[in-house]
Amino acid sequence: MIKDIINKIKESEKKAKDIIASSKKESSEIIEKAYRKASNQVNNAEVKAKKMLDEAEASAIEDAGIEKARLAAEHDQKIKAIRDDSRIREEAAIQKLIDRVLE
Repeated sequence: MIKDIINKIKESEKKAKDIIASSKKESSEIIEKAYRKASNQVNNAEVKAKKMLDEAEASAIEDAGIEKARLAAEHDQKIKAIRDDSRIREEAAIQKLIDRVLE
């Protein structure tokens, strides 16, 4: 009877050791899976961040090109206006000079 109890205790100890070993293995697998998942999430976030930066850069370059074209056109209009004004003033000055000579 005592031997039966001792044998049952030994069997229980063996089962407990097996359960503990199995739990340790399962816990290690869960932790490893969590690390892999976290690593994948970090990689995905880095890819998304790079894509967003690339898109922002492309948009900024496009916006700068549009602004450059707008400023160039504005500059050309101002230069034309200055030249037109200068031509008109030059013609007026020439006309005044002719008028004074003819007086």
